[in-house]
Amino acid sequence: MGGHDDDGPLRPTYRVERPPWVGLWSNREYKGQPEYWAEPGLKDKVLRNGRYRSYRDAIQEWSKDHYDAPVPDGTSLSGPNGVNSTRTHNFAIKGDTPGDLREWQKKIMEGSLQYKQIKEKYNLSPEHPGIAVNPTMSDLRKPATELLGINTLMTNKWQHWGPKFFNKPLNQGTFEKVLCAAKYTAIVMIPYTMFDIRATHCIRVREFTPRKFFGHYFKLTPFPMAVATSWAFSISAAAAIREKDDAKNHFIAGPAVGLVVATIKDNFYMGTMAAIVATVVGLFWQYQRVSEFGLQGKSVPQMITGFHGGPLGWQLLQQGDVEVPERRY
Repeated sequence: MGGHDDDGPLRPTYRVERPPWVGLWSNREYKGQPEYWAEPGLKDKVLRNGRYRSYRDAIQEWSKDHYDAPVPDGTSLSGPNGVNSTRTHNFAIKGDTPGDLREWQKKIMEGSLQYKQIKEKYNLSPEHPGIAVNPTMSDLRKPATELLGINTLMTNKWQHWGPKFFNKPLNQGTFEKVLCAAKYTAIVMIPYTMFDIRATHCIRVREFTPRKFFGHYFKLTPFPMAVATSWAFSISAAAAIREKDDAKNHFIAGPAVGLVVATIKDNFYMGTMAAIVATVVGLFWQYQRVSEFGLQGKSVPQMITGFHGGPLGWQLLQQGDVEVPERRY
């Protein structure tokens, strides 16, 4: 696994420079062209930025950048913060971006085209609470500032409450990450408890009361709470001790989860399976984070906009230079 940048916060990395003829457990250091699969001189910007790319261009003529060069940063109309929306991940979704949520939302709002145009016409004070914007221009909806970037099924203001996992990089705020795992586990266990009551009929309908519900809730919650918090602590502590955010952390967090499961359930087989599942899922999550577009994905192309049509949907009507006939018969 590779290192990380010392200039900024810890970011997810993986080892991209090892060609297949250099063994995984070899001490040999590869110093050749990182794009070992490509023609000499071809530079892959995604690779050199430490991102994982599943489709690799072997020759220059295969690269989309060769025919359609990305726009310079700060000049895109539909990309958040002016970054090319077809070449970068969707910054309008916070995902695993380290930083305070409110500060990040303010940055996205001020970088949107709508806010910039309004600011040019009106003298907005620094104390202005913000305006509703659509940073990706994907449809006509403009969510409020406090709702930007929260990519969940239910987007509410209460999601600002409590700790959040990526308020800080993975190697910082270990205790906060443990509390965040506990918070999400406590929320998920509410509907799960209702499903369990319905499936097992442990509480009859006529006997159902809030007191019995929460009694069953606190009976089911300790085990998943211990598993979630142990994973959050071990993954963050491993990153803090090693000062790296790479796949090796999951080889530490996975067995830690298995040890907790085996201890609580007194079942070595169950603990082993939990360790394998936690490690495999964690590795998949890690490589998804370091992929070309990360967990956020790309912005929706403006030629195929959202269900409202979008502010650039008029371009769909421009399908050629044929004029509408004026002759009437």
